[in-house]
Amino acid sequence: MSWVKMNMRFPGTCVECGKPVKAGEVGLWSKGLGVKHLSCVDTGGISCVICGKPAGCQTCEMFTNCDIQRVSQLCVCFDCARVGLPEYVKLVGKKFPMLAVKD
Repeated sequence: MSWVKMNMRFPGTCVECGKPVKAGEVGLWSKGLGVKHLSCVDTGGISCVICGKPAGCQTCEMFTNCDIQRVSQLCVCFDCARVGLPEYVKLVGKKFPMLAVKD
């Protein structure tokens, strides 16, 4: 069962933290499972593709627009994000040769 991001129509209780989820608040809902805050989402342990540390989904600037189930999970932690896009492409290409950019 997948979680759907939506504006809550009714108040509820977060299945992760047990705190209230208010009507009108953007959260996640799953039929038969309940609701949870966006900040309580289980990222499934997405690790940094470069170093393996947690990717930091909860504090990512794209978190509210990210659909973890639909996008690439080749995320990076904040430390590795500093390497820049060309270095990121090179490092990911080494780890996953099929994604390597050919010169």
